Formats: sequence, structure tokens, C-alpha cells
Amino acid sequence: MKVKLTFFHILSLSLLFVLLLAASGVADSPLVQVLNTGCIDWSAGTIRVHGVAAPDTFDDGESPDSPAEILDTARRIAQFNLIETAGVIPINAVSQIADRMAQSTDFRDGLISLARNASLTRQEYLSDGTVEIELTMNLTGGFSQFVLPEEIRQVDSVVTMTAAEPDADKPVKPVEGIDGDAYTGLIIDATGIGAKPSLAPVVVDESEDVVYGPAFVSREFAVSRGMSGFATTLAAARNDKRVGPRPLVIKAIRTRSTGETDLVVSSADGARLRSSVVHLNFLKACRVSIVMDPEAGQQSGL
Repeated sequence: MKVKLTFFHILSLSLLFVLLLAASGVADSPLVQVLNTGCIDWSAGTIRVHGVAAPDTFDDGESPDSPAEILDTARRIAQFNLIETAGVIPINAVSQIADRMAQSTDFRDGLISLARNASLTRQEYLSDGTVEIELTMNLTGGFSQFVLPEEIRQVDSVVTMTAAEPDADKPVKPVEGIDGDAYTGLIIDATGIGAKPSLAPVVVDESEDVVYGPAFVSREFAVSRGMSGFATTLAAARNDKRVGPRPLVIKAIRTRSTGETDLVVSSADGARLRSSVVHLNFLKACRVSIVMDPEAGQQSGL
């Protein structure tokens, strides 16, 4: 298979990611991490990657690659980029997906299988025979079921939710807060503290007592919608359907010593969440959104 990737193609691909990031930022303030191999949109819960392949003809008169061969090469390049991009995603404060791949051949093979089944969201043929494609993979669903830690288990149904549910678009029945307010979800403002996103964030109070984490959620909801949503503004977080019409908003005061994906809230806010069992219901249903600085994804150094 003969493939020619020019500097022009690589530059065009990088510019395309920048333009996509700028355009989406105007619309909904997403938390996006742009890498050389692809783009992780934490707010949308997706990985987007591109594959570019061009025909090549040798002077000896050998026939150029067929369009089908070029498309197949572009797809394989995109799948490789998808695995590389997924690898930098933090599962929690101490582990990345790449760590799991290095530790287990079965895990790596499973991730490769997921990449092969990623959705083809764009396909373009250029005049010189070059093929550009985009693959998109959700961070929820089969990916979450495969990647999330085993400690996230199925728990009893969430009684304050309307019948069914892991559908975030369905209405939420508010639960009574200890201060008389009715809360439908939780927003954690983690701006200004250097926090970074992960698939399984942990929130503790100043005494290191956990107030939210894998042990608090039902795997059904963690798989279907992720343990938390991510936004870069409070307004965007409030508009996230997962937290419902009346979320409780608290401030993270710093990141935890275990890593920058874990958050610390005040003891008062921690007590607020623990003192009434009804709050556990929207936590089990992962009705949590975390607000981070726009550059949080880029600061990961990955």
C-alpha cells in the first residue's frame, strides 16, 4: 500500500481542528482538548479524529492506489489516531487509558475493536485523489462500559427520578434540599484551581471524606451519560439537561493531592450533600456537571 502524506495535508488538518474548536466555542462553551492525533470534546462526550491518505505513483509506471485502497488507508490512519487520542484520557487521578492498554493485551484489543466500529462522520475526496475522513466515538455507551472501573457497580434504582431512565432528556422530579430548596442536580464550579477532566472524578471535603465518586453512582447511569458533564461557564452547565432545572451549585476550593482531576469542596458544602439522603439520588444518577477553565484540557500535558 502506497500512501503519501504531505506537509500541506498535515497543516490543513491542524487548521481544521482549530476552526472546529473556535466555531464550537462560540456556540456552547465546550471543554475541548486538541491533540496532534485528534480532539477530545469533554462537553459533548466524544473523540473526533481524522485520517488522510493520498495516491502515489512511481516512475516505473506502477498503477496508483485505487479509490477503495486509499479510503481503506485513510480509515486505518484514523483508527490509529483514535486509539492514540483515547490513550491520553485520564480514567481517574492515577490512571490513563494508555496505562490500561500497556497492562493488558485484552484491553488493548478491546479498544482496537471499539475504534474499528467508530462512526464515520465525514468523508471527502479531493481533486488529487486524496481522501479525508473523520471518525467519531462517544465516551459513553460501549466505550464507558468497557473503560470505567469495576468499582462502579449497578445500584438500586433511583427513586426520585421519573420511571426509567438513563435518558437525560426526560424530566427530573426535584428532591427537597436541607435548606428547603428543591434540587435536581449538582454543579461544581472548579474554575481557577487548575482542575482537569477525567472519566471518574472524585470529590472530597476538607477532611478527605468522599462526597462524590465511583462508589456513589449507578453503573447504568455512568455508562449511559458519563459520571459528570463538563462545561467552561456556569451558564453552559445550567443549560445542561443532566442537572435539571434547579441544580445545587457549590465551589471547589482546590484540587486534591491525589491529582488534578480530583476536587476538594468546603466541609460545609460536603455536609450539605451528605446530611440528607435525598441528595444521593441525583448523585447516583450522575446528574453532575463540573465547570472548568477553557484551557483545562490543554493543561493536561498529555
